[in-house]
Amino acid sequence: MGGPSAGEDERCYKIQTVSQSREGVQGTSTIARLRLGHTTLSAHLHRLRLSCDHFCPWCRTIPEAMEHFLFQCPCLLSQHTALSSRLSALAITTLNLPILLAASAGIHLSWQPAVLRLTCAFLRKTGQLPHL
Repeated sequence: MGGPSAGEDERCYKIQTVSQSREGVQGTSTIARLRLGHTTLSAHLHRLRLSCDHFCPWCRTIPEAMEHFLFQCPCLLSQHTALSSRLSALAITTLNLPILLAASAGIHLSWQPAVLRLTCAFLRKTGQLPHL
């Protein structure tokens, strides 16, 4: 009786969604997997002994970890550049995992859905949205 109302409880625990479409649901689950670190990127699969190779499929010289895929892979430079420029329009100039996954206190609450949409657009352009 003295606890939070249903509205307060929902606001506290609701994961920001991209949209309710099939693509939006796919984006939401991909963002959740990235936040949890449970992806199909080669480095993670190798750590779980589900893959004998941990290298980036594009570079072939660097382990395919989240940071490499999301920020550093030279084969995805045009997608990284496009994402950075779109985020800079929201006055987001620091690019790191908590910001890109809208899990940072450094992002204004009203910008989180936009950041997640941009992250999903990046994943879609790399062809990885349905695979992560």
